[in-house]
Amino acid sequence: MDVNQLKQSIQAGQIAPVYLVTGTESALNQQALAVLRDIIPADQQTMNYARFDLHETELDAVMNEVDELPFFGDYREIVLDNPDFLTGSGSVAKQESAINDLVDYLQQPAPTTVLVLLANYPKLDARKRVVKALKKAATMVATKPLSEAEARRAIRAELSKQRVDIDHEGLDALIARTQSDYSAMVAALPKLSMYAHNTGKVDAQAVTQLVPRQLTDSVFDMVNSVMQRNVAAALRQYRELLQQQEEPLRLISLLESQFRLLIQVQIFSTRGYTQGAAADALKVHPYRVKLAWRSVRQLAHDDLTTAYDMLVRTEVAMKRGTVDKELGFELFVLQFAGRGKRYARQF
Repeated sequence: MDVNQLKQSIQAGQIAPVYLVTGTESALNQQALAVLRDIIPADQQTMNYARFDLHETELDAVMNEVDELPFFGDYREIVLDNPDFLTGSGSVAKQESAINDLVDYLQQPAPTTVLVLLANYPKLDARKRVVKALKKAATMVATKPLSEAEARRAIRAELSKQRVDIDHEGLDALIARTQSDYSAMVAALPKLSMYAHNTGKVDAQAVTQLVPRQLTDSVFDMVNSVMQRNVAAALRQYRELLQQQEEPLRLISLLESQFRLLIQVQIFSTRGYTQGAAADALKVHPYRVKLAWRSVRQLAHDDLTTAYDMLVRTEVAMKRGTVDKELGFELFVLQFAGRGKRYARQF
């Protein structure tokens, strides 16, 4: 179920003993946790609501509490953050006994305890016994990233609740500034609402003034400048990011990621995939695929693969110290710009 369905079920009194919130959309994760917290009346939360970060608290300490009765209330709620043992990278050895206790608990959970696990990971390790037990016992709440259309509707609805109207150009600007990242859009709402306190209106100018560009947006501009052999623009954009204390190696890594995405999207586009199907296959936010889809129409495959290979070699040289870290990207831009431009898209 999604967050809206979760809210409806709880309002209808359908409270499950175990919930597993999965997905990486942080704004929706927080909305789901807020809905679940409301199961416990506000005046009872001090005694009957607890939240544990499993990076700081051992799981066995939590398992000692799950069977405790609520204090003058109908339910106790326990929320677990960072249950890394549900993923392929999570360590099990040190907490194997506690994990086994959790699996046993899931066979017959306490009727007066609401156990919530927040698994904000791209995927869980379905092979693990504890994951299988959770999927069988828990009510699943999915918080997958919203599409651009869904994000637009949700943001308009959120602002409408605060009696704020955002015009079409303003919403376009917000989408562009956040690359349609719903969580980033939600984070910008308090500033936009404050701006609109007197007028009740938000336009593109307000968004541009109040919402900073994301780093990935700047990297996308750098890639476009590189592919157009616009040396001055690429170097200016790079130096601006260095002035913002961005690390050269991190920027090179992000550039590699963007070039890799462009190559993958170009291949998918020639194989008849839709943008949505490509985003699903690549497990990438649909808005990033949308931008890449527009770009690759004018780009030669050989240019993309050459730039990517040159970037990888540049990164290796920077890590080995044979090229100065700050100069590495500048040398790459100059060397790539010196190559003849290709116009054919076929490969």
